[in-house]
Amino acid sequence: MDNYAGLQQTLKTEQTLSPQMLQSLALLPMPITELKQFIQSEIESNPALEIPEHEFDNLIPDRSVSERAERLDERMDDYDGAFYENAFSYDPEASDRKQQMIENSSSGGESLSEHLMVQLGESELTDTQYEIGELLIGNLDANGFYIVPLSTLFENKNYSQDDIETALSVVRSFDPYGICVPDFKESLILQARISGMNESDLVIFSELVNNRLEQLKNGKFNEVGLSLGIPTQDIESFYSIIKTLTPFPGRSYDSHEESYIVPEFSVHRHNDSLKLEMNRANLPDLEISPEFTGLLSRYEKDEKDEQSKEAGAYIKDSIRHAKTLISQVRMRYETLYKAALSLVSEQSDFFLNGPRFLKTLTLKQLADNIGVHETTMSRLVQNKYVDTDWGLFPMKYFFSQGVTDVSRNAVKNMIADILKENPGLSDQKISDLLAQENVKCARRTVAKYRAELNIDSSFERGSRKA
Repeated sequence: MDNYAGLQQTLKTEQTLSPQMLQSLALLPMPITELKQFIQSEIESNPALEIPEHEFDNLIPDRSVSERAERLDERMDDYDGAFYENAFSYDPEASDRKQQMIENSSSGGESLSEHLMVQLGESELTDTQYEIGELLIGNLDANGFYIVPLSTLFENKNYSQDDIETALSVVRSFDPYGICVPDFKESLILQARISGMNESDLVIFSELVNNRLEQLKNGKFNEVGLSLGIPTQDIESFYSIIKTLTPFPGRSYDSHEESYIVPEFSVHRHNDSLKLEMNRANLPDLEISPEFTGLLSRYEKDEKDEQSKEAGAYIKDSIRHAKTLISQVRMRYETLYKAALSLVSEQSDFFLNGPRFLKTLTLKQLADNIGVHETTMSRLVQNKYVDTDWGLFPMKYFFSQGVTDVSRNAVKNMIADILKENPGLSDQKISDLLAQENVKCARRTVAKYRAELNIDSSFERGSRKA
């Protein structure tokens, strides 16, 4: 058959998103502070947009508000590391909960180097070890990882190996945990070691971090468990631990302008009921400028003049874009309000009684409740925070997956309560007591949750008591 070139016409159905729809989707995940900045840039570029004069000051950051707000730790939603992003889904709120008191305090923009040098000055080291510590800290990038390998750093130095190891051990013990290592994998392993993970579990943990992250990301727990001869539930437990750790610990301290968490809404208890308040004080109203709109009739009178036609087209286009933005901002607010109402209804026990009563809730459930797609809900909860009587929480916190019919966070609180009443119980006994409450939680999982609560094993508790 002869080859030939020609034109062919085919019909097919294809769904495309308009620029307006794409921008609408882009507004959903924006936190309120970022949305304010976006609105300000739109006002500066679009003369058809304006805000009431008394509202304009709201676009300027208020330091008094910032000082009362909580500091945003950049690691909470940090996906800039491509390798880590492709390895597995980082659970930022788990890390935040682990050090809530520390993370919620304001900072003066201290750099990582400054933060580490303060701790170095308080350490009991010899002059030589202190000098080595300075070299180590000076060799760290913004992530807290080596700029050059240690072999290169000490290549022409006459330091003993013992002094290097001592200084290295001391610097690695500094806050934030996980610094002074070659990369994020070594950082995760170091954090697990510092948290008290025993050596046998650390061997498995290291294997998962170094060689199995891609499989874990794809949910192949059964496959990984079979290849390593480990129960699938144990693999899932290790994966849960990985997601509580911080891949780039140094990014919490930098010289950039610091960010603050501003809650999108608050839920507080009043007597025996709950009060929901949306945060509108930080977001100004938008309107179409009547003066600018009035120019349109002037240029429409002279349609034959080319410049007048261009000016009229520009005015119409600016007004259309302004109306679209106003509509999109309103839609974001209304969707968030509906989601907040549904969240309060679904998690009322949490808001009334505390974290122990957090229920398992999926994004799909909440999306179905308010009549939106699950992907829309996924975008909406990103970077959003809720102010409650129990603290400041990411919206994602309320969608933690349960062990059975309750959330992992609730199970951890149950374990803490059990040990508070009966300090000498073993992990297996705790597992049995949870089973009586219809909560299936294996002994190893109990041990993992207990370690996250910084509670020693029954043996260590018994030895200390003796």
